[in-house]
Amino acid sequence: MKILALSGSLRAASINSAVLRVVKQLAPASIEVRLFSGLGDLPLYNPDLESALPAIAKQLRNDVAAADALLIASPEYAHGVTGTIKNALDWLVAFEGFVDKPVAVLNATPRAHHADAALRETLVTMSATLIEAASITLPLPSANIGEAELLAVPEIVSLLTGVLTKIQRAVTLLPEMKPFLGSSLYIDSQHPEIIAQAAKLAEGCADEEQIAKRCFEFVRDEIKHSWDYRLNPVTCKASEVLSHGTGYCYAKSHLLAALLRANGIPAGLCYQRLTLDGDQPPYCLHGLNAVYLSQHGWYRVDARGNKPGVEADFCPPLEKLAFPIVNPLEQDLPGIHAEPLPAVVKALTEHRTVEQVYDNLPDVDRQNHTV
Repeated sequence: MKILALSGSLRAASINSAVLRVVKQLAPASIEVRLFSGLGDLPLYNPDLESALPAIAKQLRNDVAAADALLIASPEYAHGVTGTIKNALDWLVAFEGFVDKPVAVLNATPRAHHADAALRETLVTMSATLIEAASITLPLPSANIGEAELLAVPEIVSLLTGVLTKIQRAVTLLPEMKPFLGSSLYIDSQHPEIIAQAAKLAEGCADEEQIAKRCFEFVRDEIKHSWDYRLNPVTCKASEVLSHGTGYCYAKSHLLAALLRANGIPAGLCYQRLTLDGDQPPYCLHGLNAVYLSQHGWYRVDARGNKPGVEADFCPPLEKLAFPIVNPLEQDLPGIHAEPLPAVVKALTEHRTVEQVYDNLPDVDRQNHTV
């Protein structure tokens, strides 16, 4: 796998460049990290030059196209990104080889959150695939530190080794898992509040399984089930569920999927068709999640919220769902969905109160799984 590293600083003693050189040293034989050294030679972007592309701009585009992923480390100047990195990205705006390119962002200065946020916004706008799990802020002991000193800090070495592992994993999974990693209208994993909460939940976690468990427990325990608590408003978008702290099982599954995707963990939606009265009609859908874990594959979890008689948990590879199928009138609907079923969206967006939703719970045809 090939990673192209871009430093937004031209200083010889740049801490961002030093971090990228350390990443190169830490890379295993299966990963080639190359630091692009010509950003300072790029002329200011001018669309008129597209017809006669400068050699250095052509080299940048060729190297980006050849890379499986990009790794960017850039300082903050006056609450913004540096002109160096912005100019480099300007040269890539009209370049088809950049679209959907996996990109990770390293922030070497915890105070530089303005530039970090702006850089992420630019990358998403340019249709890059941001690898959130590998995009971290480094707890550097000093701004004036070189490669040898960085390599002598076990925590830094561990974090940067993890960045490489997460980039490699994302690149490997991307073709198959792309639909389950993306942000959308109802699973808005790139919403600032979702990103912030996802990062908070991932802090200090050793691996993806621990992150997934924390995300699951947060949605299960901290987000109230709308009908259990009779809480309005009716929510559908993941960011709405997080903001209001409440949602039906379907909406809670949207939030869990968004938090997992924001952490670079593939997540989808699953449904059961259950009876409301135990052993007779009417039926309704119940929403839950499937999360892809490297060690176990797809694993279903149910974050609807526990209560007497309902006890869901996260204990892979064993499933412990809120409602096991106990009679032939009920069923696990097949498939893992990247987006909510239309019947679910309709129920959550066309009714104003939780009581109205309850009186119009979504269902599907048992044979065709359509509304």
